[in-house]
This record gives sequence, C-alpha cells and structure tokens, in this order.
Amino acid sequence: MNPNTTLHLSSTLLSDIGLKRKQNQDSGAIDPELGLFIVADGMGGHQGGEIASQLCVEKVLEHVRNSILSSDSDALVLQQSIQIANQAIYEKAFQDPKLEGMGTTATILKISGNRATILQVGDSRAYFWNSTGLWQISRDHSLVQEKLRAGLITREQLKFDEMKNVITRSVGYEPNVRGEVFHVDLSEGDGFLLCSDGLSGPIEDPQMFEIIIEGERNGLSLAATAKRLIDTANSQGGDDNATALLVRVEGPPS
Repeated sequence: MNPNTTLHLSSTLLSDIGLKRKQNQDSGAIDPELGLFIVADGMGGHQGGEIASQLCVEKVLEHVRNSILSSDSDALVLQQSIQIANQAIYEKAFQDPKLEGMGTTATILKISGNRATILQVGDSRAYFWNSTGLWQISRDHSLVQEKLRAGLITREQLKFDEMKNVITRSVGYEPNVRGEVFHVDLSEGDGFLLCSDGLSGPIEDPQMFEIIIEGERNGLSLAATAKRLIDTANSQGGDDNATALLVRVEGPPS
C-alpha cells in the first residue's frame, strides 16, 4: 500500500448523542497520516452498540497501520480489516451473553495519492462533494433500499417506511461479513462527508450540500460546518446519535 503523499487533506470529526438517546453508540476516527477516516454506528443493548462500534474502529485502524508497507491494494486491506473487526466483535458477543446480537455499521474512507477507496457495511453513508454538488457514493445495506431497488416503494415513501431502520448487513452480527467497495479519483477542492444515519436521516441531501457549500463560501472551518450539520439534525428531530466526519482535499503538500 502506498502512503498518502500526493494530496494535502484537512478533516474534522464531530459526534453528538442527539436529543432522545441515553448513550452515544456512534464511533469514529481520523488518521491523516494514513489518509484513513472511519464512522461506525453501533447496535445492541447493554452498551453493546457502543462496544461494537469502538471495537470496529480500533481493529480497522490497527490493521491498516500494520499494513502500511504492504503491496496489497487499499480495497484488499480494508476488506481484511473489516473481517478482523467482524471476528473480534462476534467473539466478544459470544463470550458475554449480555452483548449477544451486537454489531455496527462501518463506513471507511482511505485516500492514497489522488484516489479514494470507500468500504461500506450497513447504512451509515459516504458522500462526495465539490463546488457543483453532493452525491451519495456508498449504497445503504438496508431493507428499505432493497425495497426501493425492487420497485416496492418510492424514494418519497422511503423515509416513512416502518422498516427504515432495519439493516441487511452489519459488522459483528454474523461470523463473516464483506464490505462493498467504491472508488473515486480526486482533485483539489473535492471533499467527503462520512456520517451515521442520525445525520442523513433528518437532513435531505440538498440541505446537506447547502450547509457544506455555504461554509466553503464563507470560509468556515470544517469543524464549524460539522457543527452546523449536527445542530441541523438536532433541530429537525434529533432522534438518534449523529456523527459527521468531513474531509477536504486542499491540494499537493506545501
């Protein structure tokens, strides 16, 4: 794996418990030297979700760091890391009956040179943005997305479907998991938003882009823009934990 030496990146991570939950089961991490960014949204009672998401982040970071000199592709290294995380979570739940059934989503971004690799499990999301728009890069692994692709519901009905929180793939719930991989070629001024569904649920994509691009035009820091996104999610219900991780490509290193 080649180290990230071509592009200079700025990034920020903000997570909030929301207005209706008793604990924050979201986790995330930023490692600029590796060009590695992660958001995980845990599920499971008795702190199971919190444990699962934290363990996922820890194991992915550890494996990617250990693979820095590997000749394997970023996609392969990320697949290996998510399987290691999956096994660790599954085994921990097996050892402690109170944690049975715990799992987590995982949205992982790895930037090497001018190429981004995204690995997705679950319904947290990766968005790509630039001055012209914002696009969802990842694909939700959820029951409503399956129904949408099958033509059983419309996009307008999706947010109100009673099964909207049921995911079809997670890290740690079953003995094995495989992430879905996406690639993006990068230019100066491009950016990414990784987020849990506590953010993407209340905020429609056009409003999300409006907040991000307004921050760009007004010279706001990524941290200030992330806070605006979180505050907007809370003002529009705040039903769930909300996590926003923003990454911007600044250009070649100085």
